[in-house]
Amino acid sequence: MKASVIIPAYNAAERLYLNLVALNRQNISGDDVEIIVVDNGSHDNTQEMLKSFALKYPLITVRVEKNRGIAYGRNQGILKAQGDVLIFHDSDMIASSDFIEKHLNYHEAGYDVVCGLFWKRIYTFFYSGFSRQQLEDFKKYGLSYSPQINTKATGPIQLLSEEQVKEDRLEEYSFDLDLAFIKDLKMTLDRHGSTFSDYYLPWRFFITNNLSVKRQKVFNVGLFDEKIVRYGYEDYDLGIRLYKTGSKFVFAEDIVSLHQEHPANYNYKDVFENILYICDKYNNIYFLDVLLVCLNDVLKIDFGEMNLIMGDYYRLLAMKPYVFLAELVISLLQMAKTLHFKPGEALPVSRIKEITADIPRIIRKARTLLYDYHLSHFVRLLAHVLNITLHIDLLPSLGIS
Repeated sequence: MKASVIIPAYNAAERLYLNLVALNRQNISGDDVEIIVVDNGSHDNTQEMLKSFALKYPLITVRVEKNRGIAYGRNQGILKAQGDVLIFHDSDMIASSDFIEKHLNYHEAGYDVVCGLFWKRIYTFFYSGFSRQQLEDFKKYGLSYSPQINTKATGPIQLLSEEQVKEDRLEEYSFDLDLAFIKDLKMTLDRHGSTFSDYYLPWRFFITNNLSVKRQKVFNVGLFDEKIVRYGYEDYDLGIRLYKTGSKFVFAEDIVSLHQEHPANYNYKDVFENILYICDKYNNIYFLDVLLVCLNDVLKIDFGEMNLIMGDYYRLLAMKPYVFLAELVISLLQMAKTLHFKPGEALPVSRIKEITADIPRIIRKARTLLYDYHLSHFVRLLAHVLNITLHIDLLPSLGIS
């Protein structure tokens, strides 16, 4: 089984260099590995560095003159790839020495999508453009092995040497990204295990800085969506399509790659634009999970509860007399999206009139789902989105406090 490691890069020559140093100490040899670096419109010395780097594997470089987004860049790498397995590995990652071998082992065991450990961070360079949080983390972690660095200096200033990278002991300098969504993913793994037993949203683990997929599976679902140009959600989008078409996911905590901290190359406007695009793209009853995740800043639903909702929802979709409630929830979520992201835009008046006129039937059917079929998680979602969009309180009519 052959692996193609695909690395998109944009103005990250110094971090990409350490990435390649780490790949040079991989414990897998022979012609079963190729490294594909897509220079996505960089204007630093990426090209010169790549030309002079002595990599032990075949190195294929693709130059994209104008950056057209990371989805486009990754697709250029995919189109060049010859491997049975595509390993997605960002330019700012440093892989452990068994990184490629372990990805391939999981695929040989029958998995289609292998999600490696993606939340470990490390400071290899100091940058003056660090955010306040990054500076606080640097003082907590980075200064422990680079105490002489002046945090008011300009960067980049190299903190860890090439020799230290070659030693394959960098994990002792690393730390876990301390974000709410990471904590939730860890709790999900505690509940459902590495093979996502009874879990309906494994695509949330589809993070392309440490991830591999069988090449044919990617072609089957249409590669990355190049309409997603701004930062964020292009990986989720591919993961959604792979999961919905039956790909077998696994989380491989033993496959470690460390993210080299650097100033953010995105803003929240990018994320909002992509959320709107994804909500429009998956605006039908088969993608409730996608809308719930994308709109969770609005909905504020616990992710454990979200999984229970999806368990109810898949039962409901098999019950024809109740599918109209699934369509109702999708309509209401689209309204919630509009209210939150486009507050000046009018809601569809005709649809609102239809819903309000149909409230007696909605209550009857919801009561049956609640008391006869015990789909309480879906019914509570229905009540919640009715309340936050149309200010209709369904709970008293359903006997729920």
